[in-house]
Amino acid sequence: MSGSTEPDEPRIREVRSRGDRRAYLELVRAPYRDNPHWVHPDVRLLRGLLRSRTWLAKRSEHRSLLAEENGEPVACLTAFVHKSFEEKLGKKIGTIGFFEALPEHERAVDLLFREAEKWLRARGATRVWGPMNGHIMYGFGCLENRYDDRPVVGSAYNLPEYPGHWWRNNYKHAPSFYSYTIDLTREETRQAMEAALVNPRLAKPEIRLRKADLRQWRREVGIFIDIHNEAFAENWGDTPLSHDEIWELMGLARFTTDPELYWIAELAGRPVGLVLCMPDLNEAFARVRAEPASLSAALALFRFRRRVRRGGLFVIGVLKEARRRGLAETLTARAMRRMIARGMTEMEYCLVLEDNAPSQRVARHFGGQQTKTYLMFEKLL
Repeated sequence: MSGSTEPDEPRIREVRSRGDRRAYLELVRAPYRDNPHWVHPDVRLLRGLLRSRTWLAKRSEHRSLLAEENGEPVACLTAFVHKSFEEKLGKKIGTIGFFEALPEHERAVDLLFREAEKWLRARGATRVWGPMNGHIMYGFGCLENRYDDRPVVGSAYNLPEYPGHWWRNNYKHAPSFYSYTIDLTREETRQAMEAALVNPRLAKPEIRLRKADLRQWRREVGIFIDIHNEAFAENWGDTPLSHDEIWELMGLARFTTDPELYWIAELAGRPVGLVLCMPDLNEAFARVRAEPASLSAALALFRFRRRVRRGGLFVIGVLKEARRRGLAETLTARAMRRMIARGMTEMEYCLVLEDNAPSQRVARHFGGQQTKTYLMFEKLL
C-alpha cells in the first residue's frame, strides 16, 4: 500500500501557550534564513504583544494566529481592531500585521486570512487594511521591489511572493508609500542643502531651530507625537497616538539618537515642526543577523556604528501655521549636514505617502530618486 503524498489540510490556531509564542517568533526568522539582504527586526514589541503586555495590546482588540501543515507552523499573522480608528473615523477598521509565511504554503495562508477576516467581521470591523501592525506607527507596508537592497532600520522587508498573498485573497490596492534615495556626495545636493540652511523666510515672525535635548527625552518624544498627530491628521491610515503609546515605541531610542539628527522648530516658544533622522543601524546589525536587543547586536553596534554610511529620514512634520516658509527644507538640511559630518554618503527618505506632494517636493529638492515602493491593501468585509 503506498502512502499519500498530499499534505494534511492546514490547521489554524490561536497563539496561547509559550510554545505558540516561540513558534510565532521563529516564523519572523525562518523565511529569511538564507536571504543575505534580510536584517533581523526588533521583536521586543511583538514579544510583549503576544503576552498582551503592551500599550498596543491595551489599545486594541487583537488575535494572533498560527497556520500549521503536517504539524509544523508555516505562517502567522495578528489581526487588530485599534481604538484610534473608531475614535477618529467613527467606524471600526481592522488591520492585519506581523504577517510571515514560508514559501509554497498558499493554502495555509489563505485559510489564515479567512480566519482573521472572520474574527474582524465579528467585532464590527467594516474593512481591513494591511499590512499594518495595529497602528501605522508600529510598522506597515509590503515591499514590492528592490528585494536585493538591505532595508533601512525600522522599515519593512519581505519575500517577493508576499504581495501575491494579498492579491490572491481579493485585496484591492490602497495608497502606496515610497522611499527616496538622496546622494549626499552629489554637488547639486550639497548646494541645495547650503541654500536651505540660509533661509530668510524664518526671520519674521522668527522660527527658532533647536536640536533635541536627550536629557529631556520624554518631553522630546511628547513633542514628536503631538506634531505628528496634528501634521499628519489628513494622511491616509494615520490616527492619533497617545504619549504612553509613543513612549513605548521611542523611549529606548534615546540611547541611539544623535541630537543633531532630531531638530525641532519653535514659533513663540511653541513647537511647530520637526525632522527626525537616524543612522541606518542595520548596517551594524546585518553583520550578526541577531535581534537588535541581543548582546551580539549591541557589540556590533558599539564596534561599527561610527562606520555607518547611510542615514534614514523618517519624519518631517510642519504645522499649518509654519508652512510655506521653506521650514521643511531647512530642517532637512540641518540633519543632512550632520550626516555628512559623520561620513555618511547616502540618505533614504522612508515611507512617503503617494499623494503627499509636500514631502515628495522636499525629496526632489535635494535630488532624491524614488526607489522602493511599499504596497498597502484594503478589503471590504
